[in-house]
Amino acid sequence: MNFFSNARNILGDIAMWAHEEVSIYRHNKETLREMESRDALARLESAEYRNVEKVSDISVAEFSERYLMKREPVIVSDGLKGWRGKQIWGFDYFAREFGEMSVQLQDAGFKPQQIVKLRTYLQEIASLPAVELGVMNNDLDYLRYTYDSFFKHLLFTWGLGHWVKTNSFSFLAFQRIQEHWCRPYFLPENGYKIPWVQSGTLHPNKRMCQDWGLYFSAPGACTRLHVDGMRTNAVLCQVEGRKAGWIFSASLEDVVRNTAEGRADLSRSAHQSLSQGSIYQGSMRENQKSQRNDEDCIWQFDLLPGEIMLIPRGLSHEVHTLSPSISLTYNFLTSSEYKDYLDFKKQRGHGWIANAPIAAIPEFFLIHQRNAFPANLSEGASA
Repeated sequence: MNFFSNARNILGDIAMWAHEEVSIYRHNKETLREMESRDALARLESAEYRNVEKVSDISVAEFSERYLMKREPVIVSDGLKGWRGKQIWGFDYFAREFGEMSVQLQDAGFKPQQIVKLRTYLQEIASLPAVELGVMNNDLDYLRYTYDSFFKHLLFTWGLGHWVKTNSFSFLAFQRIQEHWCRPYFLPENGYKIPWVQSGTLHPNKRMCQDWGLYFSAPGACTRLHVDGMRTNAVLCQVEGRKAGWIFSASLEDVVRNTAEGRADLSRSAHQSLSQGSIYQGSMRENQKSQRNDEDCIWQFDLLPGEIMLIPRGLSHEVHTLSPSISLTYNFLTSSEYKDYLDFKKQRGHGWIANAPIAAIPEFFLIHQRNAFPANLSEGASA
């Protein structure tokens, strides 16, 4: 990318940020939010439950048409194709290359926690046994992005990171592992609004995208239910270990947030639903189907090494680590999505993170189990 293309993209970034600041963040009109969900249990019971679809060898056009533009999550099973990091990244590699660095961990809500030696942290989490989805340990912290200044982040965003002197693990790692990875093959080369790339080609390994980071996490760690801050798309690139969790349709945002934060009416216990016989369950599901909001959908994902998952813009999601994990993630927005993104963001405001995980709500977890394994539960109830 030449100097003039880079300059145009920098000016585009600034203009877009200024527009959002004026039209959204400083707008006088208050965003109306649902403060309680009286029908939360019924909505969760009647939602359509799906597994996130897994595909491979998918073209840019097909990916954009089938998933990106429809805000449909998807896992690309060969997503790390062509990445050298797929072969060489691991706990031993990062301990060897960066082990003497001090890093600040974050809790399940992204709040800063203790500062530790990276080698000590990696050795500790790499030795822990795998867990099942729903098993959580609130004392386990993540290593996520650790930026030491917003100005330096801007320089990395604009492809000027080689000018930066830093002690931040995220910045140093970005500089030193650039040749180990590249833009996933199924994402477009250009036509982005975030980061602004209307001229030239986006190389996310050379121009740091929004929320870029290497994530290291232990089995039982959980990133609580949340919507990403700018409500943009995210790609979660799994290098080592396994992650699982849920993604919720936009129609369920208030329902699941209020459920996780204890504002929803869950008096009609899901335990009772699960204890009934198979005939009752069948009629109950038929009744729920007739009352279903057609937009309500809950996707469960199971992300394995070598796979990349698209988390569509503005959708709430909760991520659980099931085995010692290394992943890379960043956010983006294409030009063709911008109008819908901006309208939706004006209505909803910026992102948020719940003060508790939705997996800790027994009613939700039992409803999820029933929908994930309906045959087994029916047999057990009628036995």
